[in-house]
Amino acid sequence: MSCTELEIRGTVLNQEETGENFVRLHLFGEAGLRLCLLRKIRKLSAVSPPDLFDEVEITLQAPKNHGLPFIKEHQVIEKRMSLAFDRECFDAAGSLARFYIQNGEHLLEPLYFFQILQNALRCLIDKGHPSTVLLKSLYLFAREEGLPVKESWFAGLSPQTALLAQNVLKLTVKESKLYSEQVPQILESLRQWLSAETELVC
Repeated sequence: MSCTELEIRGTVLNQEETGENFVRLHLFGEAGLRLCLLRKIRKLSAVSPPDLFDEVEITLQAPKNHGLPFIKEHQVIEKRMSLAFDRECFDAAGSLARFYIQNGEHLLEPLYFFQILQNALRCLIDKGHPSTVLLKSLYLFAREEGLPVKESWFAGLSPQTALLAQNVLKLTVKESKLYSEQVPQILESLRQWLSAETELVC
């Protein structure tokens, strides 16, 4: 492989058309957040482009001039089209994607954050409660970032809410279905704490 090429694996978080010939992709994977360009496909026999939330393996080629790298080759490892069949799950996946785009650029060890993202999307595909998936994902993200989410946010909850949050966070998504109606208010509390007390954009 040329020294100007790089192979990475990641999940497509966003797609934007840029000009007539390219699509700009946000990917998050083991190497962190990447922004790259994919040439639009003109031939019917060509490999189909990846969809939103697909997990892909790509070969990036550095541009000749300063700018974004180009995707030379790509292969879809896992398609997640089923997320589009449920509006709440799709919206939750979109919310998580925006969170990663806004906060994923400077993570020192992105592998664990990639695993959080993969697990969240898997739970949503398995019809996990969207607010519960988001709550667990944001909590784990903040904790891995070294933020005092347990010492500050959790400690600031009322005793009743703290007990409820503890039960939801320690159980799997499927096991915590009993608490689904109460989870949105806990999720909103965590989001407000992240926005007010940390540098994360939520």
